[in-house]
Amino acid sequence: MAEPPDWRLQTTERALNRLERQGLAWEFLRRNPDYRSDYDRLRGTPAIRSSASLPHRSAAQKWGLRFPAGARSLR
Repeated sequence: MAEPPDWRLQTTERALNRLERQGLAWEFLRRNPDYRSDYDRLRGTPAIRSSASLPHRSAAQKWGLRFPAGARSLR
C-alpha cells in the first residue's frame, strides 16, 4: 500500500476537511500501521468466495469493512 500523504501539509489538510464521514474513516484506517500490514499480507492472497474462513473475510470483519454485493477485484 502506498504511503498516504502527510496530513499536516496544508493541501492535505484542506482535502481532509472536505471529506464526509466515510472518507474520513478511510483516511484514519489507511494510516493505521496494523491495517497496512494486514493489507500488504493479504494483497497476494487470492480471494475465493466459497469459504467463510478466508483471510480476506476475517480481515474485513476485523477492520469493519463492508463491500457491495457483487463487488469484484480490479486486478
